[in-house]
Amino acid sequence: MLVLGLQGSPRKKGNSDYLLTKFLQVCEKEGARTRVIHTDGLDIRPCRELIVCEKKGFCPIKDEMEPHIYGLIRRADVVVLASPVFFYNVSAQAKILIDRCQMFWGRKYKLKLADPDAGFRQGVLLSAGASGGKRLFEGVELTAHYFFDAISAGFAESLTYKKVESAGAVAQVPGVDTDIQKAAGRVMAAVQNKPVLVFVSTKGACRSQMAAAFAKQAAKGDIRVLSAGIQPAEDIDTLALNFMAQQGIDIKYRLPETLDTLMAEEFTKNLPLCVVCLEPEITPISGVKTLFWDLPEAADAEHAALVGKEIQARVDSLVGSLKQDMVANR
Repeated sequence: MLVLGLQGSPRKKGNSDYLLTKFLQVCEKEGARTRVIHTDGLDIRPCRELIVCEKKGFCPIKDEMEPHIYGLIRRADVVVLASPVFFYNVSAQAKILIDRCQMFWGRKYKLKLADPDAGFRQGVLLSAGASGGKRLFEGVELTAHYFFDAISAGFAESLTYKKVESAGAVAQVPGVDTDIQKAAGRVMAAVQNKPVLVFVSTKGACRSQMAAAFAKQAAKGDIRVLSAGIQPAEDIDTLALNFMAQQGIDIKYRLPETLDTLMAEEFTKNLPLCVVCLEPEITPISGVKTLFWDLPEAADAEHAALVGKEIQARVDSLVGSLKQDMVANR
C-alpha cells in the first residue's frame, strides 16, 4: 500500500511539513509504504493550456511530471496534499503540480477513460495558515476537492489550522497530534480493512493487469485488488494498455510488481482472500484459496481482445461469488 505525500510548502521544517510528517508516521505504523514529493525545487513547469491532454491524453511538456510524478499519483492508494495558505489558496509550488494534473482530467472527462482505482483511492488535505479569517480555507479546500476528483480520489479527510505562522507553531495547537492520529487511522482503516484479491502471472504486465482492472471495477471498492508478477516486466504491455482503453478503462502509469514484494508489504496482517494464478506453473501461496486460469499470453491486438474478453467474464463471475461469500460470512 502506497501513501503519497505532496509537500507544497517552500519552507523547510514548517507547519505543513509537521502535519505531513506526523500523518505519514501513523500510516507507516499501520504498514503502509510512504513517499513524499517536495514540490519546491522540482523541475515542473506551469500548464500552458496546450489542450493536448484533452485530445490525446498526455501532457507534451517534458519535465519531472512525466512519467515520475504522474506514475506515483496513479499508483498511490492515498494522496495527501499538504500546503500553507498563500492568498487564500495553496502555495504556487503545489498549484503548479495540481494544474499539470489537468492531464488526468482530460483522460477522465474528455477521453472517457475510467480509473479502476476510483472507488478505492483516498485524498487527504492538510493545511495551516497565519490568518484567523473565517473563510481562510475555502479556496484551499475547493482546489483540493477538484484536484482529488481529477486524480480519481475520494476526499476523505481535511485538517486545517488557523493562526499558525512561525515555523513549527502548529505543533503547539491543542489536540493537533490527536487529530492527525484519528484522521490517519480512519483513512488507513478505509483502505486496509478489506479482503484482498490477487492476480499473478509471470511478467505481471498483461493478463494480470487486465484482470485486476476488471476486478476493481466489478468490486466497486469492496475488495482490494492487486496484480503481481513472478519475474515482472519493467512496464505494462502495450497490448493490455490499448485493449483496456478500448473498454474505457485507464491503466496507464501502472507498473508490474513482484509477488514477493506484495507478500512482504501487503500481507503482514491478513492473507489474501483469493489468489488467481494465470499460468499453471505458478506456485500457490500456502494457506490461501488459489485458482488456476490457464490463459495464454496475448500475441497481438486481436488475440489480446479475445483473452481480455475471457478474463472479463471470469473476473465478473469470481468477484460476484466472492462478494456473496463476504455477505454470507458477516
